[in-house]
Amino acid sequence: MGEGALTLDDVRRMAAEIGLTRLTQQHLEELLRATQASQVRRGKLRINELTYADEPAHVFAPDTSAP
Repeated sequence: MGEGALTLDDVRRMAAEIGLTRLTQQHLEELLRATQASQVRRGKLRINELTYADEPAHVFAPDTSAP
């Protein structure tokens, strides 16, 4: 399953893996379109240019929930 080559069967299989077994054909088609759109957007991100300073601060915040 390569990027951009996602099929309806791929989406049906992915949905079933996470327990979404009662989706209608229309739901699966919407999920396919949304997944393809997210792949296109993700492909346009310039992640190679990011540095640690570009990470949100909460990623590196210490765990304050420990006693």
